[in-house]
Amino acid sequence: MLKILIASLLIVSTDLNQKMAKLTVEITNIRHPTGQLRVGVYKPSNTFGKAKPDYNKIVDVKAVGSQKVVLDVEPGTYAVALYHDVNNNQALDKNMIGYPKEPFGFSNNYRPIVSGPDFKDCAFEISEAGKTISIKLIK
Repeated sequence: MLKILIASLLIVSTDLNQKMAKLTVEITNIRHPTGQLRVGVYKPSNTFGKAKPDYNKIVDVKAVGSQKVVLDVEPGTYAVALYHDVNNNQALDKNMIGYPKEPFGFSNNYRPIVSGPDFKDCAFEISEAGKTISIKLIK
């Protein structure tokens, strides 16, 4: 029993020693001074943008123009999807055919044509030194 407890503590302490990196997301083209920016950071998967993000942050919009959002993430490969919840209803409003009615964006400034992007379209690397990316809102 004691061996199991010690092994469990070693696993937990190993996870606690994981270095975190600062991911700074500069969001540009903010046109409405209301609502919230909802930023989702995803690890590699085939559920990018469809499932709960691995890291997320919600911040109030301060003004039109640009705003920075900083998240602590483990170094690795990620993709970002975000939207500006202008009316604060905690959902991305869409029109009848499913296209977003509120501003949105993806890392690598991927612009969807017919459907949402795959992870590889928006993927980028972040090292322990951190990374800053810029995403221009669409719409």
